[in-house]
Amino acid sequence: MQHSIRTRTVTALGALTVSLVTAGCMSDAGGSSYQSGIARDHSADRANGSINARSGGGYTFTLSRDGTVCTGVFDEAAAAKATELAVMNCSGGARGSATIVYDSEAKPDRVVYAVNGEGGGTIEF
Repeated sequence: MQHSIRTRTVTALGALTVSLVTAGCMSDAGGSSYQSGIARDHSADRANGSINARSGGGYTFTLSRDGTVCTGVFDEAAAAKATELAVMNCSGGARGSATIVYDSEAKPDRVVYAVNGEGGGTIEF
């Protein structure tokens, strides 16, 4: 069975981020740093992803794919060439996992994700 990878340019998720902050799902304290990236998803028609720096260190990851919205929190401070795994909670009761990969300057390079039973992909920053 051959899988095609669909590439979508991620659009700003500002409204979604505001909704998540209002709902208490994301921290809005401190000088946050918002980044969106390029989605490469193995099964979704549409996928968007972003990260938002947390004031105490780490990042909040937000994923939207085919109407399902997921969030996960990376708690550890960024480190050069490090990775960290987070559990994602999604709308509709779905769950998944996400791994953030940092580059040689300890900046987010990409997040690899999977939503249980629905496939996965990569967001590149």
